[in-house]
Amino acid sequence: MLRLALLCIVAAAVAAVAADQNTAAASDVDACKGEPGELGESALVQLGTAAQKGIGGAATEAIEASNSTSNEKSSDESTSSRRRRSRRRRSRRRAGTYTGTIPYKVQVYCGLSWLTLCSDVPKNWEQHTGAFDPSMSTEPQTASNRRRSTMNYITLGGDGVTGDLPTSKTITTWMSSLKADNLDFDLEGSIKNGFSSSYTLLSAVQGSSSSTKGQATCLVSQYENAVPYKDDFDYFGIMIHGSSMTSGSYTIPSPDPTTGTTWTDIQKWLDSEVPNEKIVLSLTTVGLEAYMVDWFKSLIAEYGLAGMSFWYWQGDDNQLDSSISIDCIQDQGTQCDSSSSFKCSQVCNGGDADGYCCDSDSITYIKGTAYKCSDGLEACCGGADSTTYCQKV
Repeated sequence: MLRLALLCIVAAAVAAVAADQNTAAASDVDACKGEPGELGESALVQLGTAAQKGIGGAATEAIEASNSTSNEKSSDESTSSRRRRSRRRRSRRRAGTYTGTIPYKVQVYCGLSWLTLCSDVPKNWEQHTGAFDPSMSTEPQTASNRRRSTMNYITLGGDGVTGDLPTSKTITTWMSSLKADNLDFDLEGSIKNGFSSSYTLLSAVQGSSSSTKGQATCLVSQYENAVPYKDDFDYFGIMIHGSSMTSGSYTIPSPDPTTGTTWTDIQKWLDSEVPNEKIVLSLTTVGLEAYMVDWFKSLIAEYGLAGMSFWYWQGDDNQLDSSISIDCIQDQGTQCDSSSSFKCSQVCNGGDADGYCCDSDSITYIKGTAYKCSDGLEACCGGADSTTYCQKV
């Protein structure tokens, strides 16, 4: 008991330091709150190790040592930690330098290491966090940019997910704890084509949180089913990929993607009654090539689409080509493929169309209204203000 008391005193001191650095060690002093007999010899050794190591992962292991499966859990967590560090290093190497306004939405599905850790999502990109578990009732992961909860979405549903949608009360509780103010319904699995049930839940949540936005992410073939709900959801993510960007029936030929089937699928949405400014192009990094990103950006600019989203941004199956940088994704004026025919020579600098291409044959969309740059550069960039003009890149 004396030994335990001394170790607890040391652990408490470590926890006090850890609290200032937001580490898990700060909570390890809880191990000392039970009866002396509740901690075995292994836990005492681990707690002593935690005290020696200070503000590290060993303090957390002290609590787990009292569990018979602690060795397995520690091993798994150590592997997970190494993967997280590796992904963080990779994320830093690819960090963007673009400081302008991103002229469209960029979304990333995140939460688990096999998919993407939310901490690896670039700044100013939306985090769509979820449980990504076969059970619909599993609580989603927490977003990392907690101060920007208005940008974060809780993702429900998905391929292989079973069960009913949670209640609005459960969703409201999750929103508060996960720091995500909005909902993204992945209309696969048990809620495949579930526009009606998803909107019913969204409406109930909006009854107590009027600022909550809703996105329906569906198979690209569901455009006709989406039309009746065109005014009910803020965004529609259209999945234009299978296991890769060109698997199954999806084709994006180079140098002219408009000769492929993916363009045919996108056109059906553009020709539907769903507003262009609500359409998000949902992509996967698997099989994604630089010229494809340039083409998608040109479509976003030409048709005033809402933006694009990414599956496997930094996950285990991430195959993002090294030529596709963060800057070339979020900056309309930066090409991913230098040989791409979708090159923009000038962009709006400032104004409501900041970042949009403003070549003479371009079209910008400002608050839902289309402006042809051939009719006047000031108009297509958003006004005659001296800081708003079309600038060469």
